[in-house]
Order: sequence, then structure tokens, then C-alpha cells
Amino acid sequence: MGFYDAKGNILPEVAASLKTIPQGAATTVWCATSPMLNHVGGVYCEDADIAGLSYDTSVSGGVKPYSVDKNNAKRLWELSEKLTGIEFPINE
Repeated sequence: MGFYDAKGNILPEVAASLKTIPQGAATTVWCATSPMLNHVGGVYCEDADIAGLSYDTSVSGGVKPYSVDKNNAKRLWELSEKLTGIEFPINE
């Protein structure tokens, strides 16, 4: 994917773009402690905030429309049941 050189070393420009461990943990800590998320569920968070919908496929951030598509959700649910052999009844 272009992240490593032929010897398996991460490319310097890739390494420079990575978050530090505290930066990487910040969103998880924020999600676990933020009163903004009281009584809120089913959201995707990034960079210590709730991510918005992003139609720009050239950027990695945001929630992509395909991830909130009801048909995709149904297909994933059915595949999960098939692969696990467990049925999870839901109320629609």
C-alpha cells in the first residue's frame, strides 16, 4: 500500500503523519468520559469529536455514506449470522 520500503521500514513521510500514542488514545478517552455523549449511541468518533458524514472519497476521515446505508447494514447483519451460526433477531 506504499507505507513501507522494500526492506520493510516505514517511510519517513508516513511515520511523520502518524499520531503519537497519547494522540491516538485521545478519542477513546474522550468517548469514555465526555458528557456530550451521555444518552448518545451509534456514532463514529474521530479526533475527539463525533465524525460527520463525508462524501469526499479522497480523504480518510469522516463517515462514508456506504457505512450508513440500510442495505449494506442488512447484508452485513445476515453475513454475520451466517458466519457465526447465531441468529440475532432484531426489531425493525
